[in-house]
Amino acid sequence: EKLHPPIAELIDKAHEDNWIDFYPRENKVGGAFCFNLAIIRQSRVLSNFDGSYSAITTMAHELGHAYHGLRIEDHAPLNRSYTMPVAETASTFNETHFVLEQIAASEDPEEKLGLLDSLLMGSGQSCCDILSRFLFEKEVFDRVANENLRSDDLQEIMHRAQLEGYGEGLDEDSLHPYMWACKGHYYSGSRSFYNYPYAFGALFSVALYEKALSEGPEFMKKYDEMLTATTVSSSEETGALVGLDLTDKQTWITSMEAFEPYVAEFERLV
Repeated sequence: EKLHPPIAELIDKAHEDNWIDFYPRENKVGGAFCFNLAIIRQSRVLSNFDGSYSAITTMAHELGHAYHGLRIEDHAPLNRSYTMPVAETASTFNETHFVLEQIAASEDPEEKLGLLDSLLMGSGQSCCDILSRFLFEKEVFDRVANENLRSDDLQEIMHRAQLEGYGEGLDEDSLHPYMWACKGHYYSGSRSFYNYPYAFGALFSVALYEKALSEGPEFMKKYDEMLTATTVSSSEETGALVGLDLTDKQTWITSMEAFEPYVAEFERLV
């Protein structure tokens, strides 16, 4: 609520008006997602909430999607679809705010260590694992234009992509050459490179959050305008609305550097 009252109001409304299918049950699909219903100015959220910290961050994430839906619902029906790069921006912004607020408020070293571990694991996945998935998918598309690929080929490509994505940050025994077979994001025919938005959203949302902290309420007005523009403008244009040049490599490097204090704090507590 301190960050931006309209987000808090939407979260309250989602709970009070029963937009959320919270709990696991027999034959219910796993995971979580949010579906915007602009025609009735609402959203619906599916989750499998179990009370864990991960489930809470997932809920913050999905309600970020609901807030994004709120910001675009006044567009004409044909202008309510945003592009994949910005699809995970509002959701990850919500999640980032929740996680960093919990870390800042924690006074127990063991609890803070756990929170930092969760933050850095998620960030590492967004930057390293998502990179490996992008590299895998790109090579697959490049090669299938000229040849048929077998399971052995896909394992080899995935292994190489993970080595490049993680560098020296992952024990080679922990590599997963069969990830292509168990990640549904590869099998959505209309959404190639479906993994990429999570890295884009993670780094973009960090840049947005840093601006929100430094500029205050005035920035959040720009944030709302930016979300509204995501369905009618390019990613570069939406970034420019909040003073971010998404074509500048330094923008993305600065977002990654924002994690350095949390890495240092984690190392201090270990």
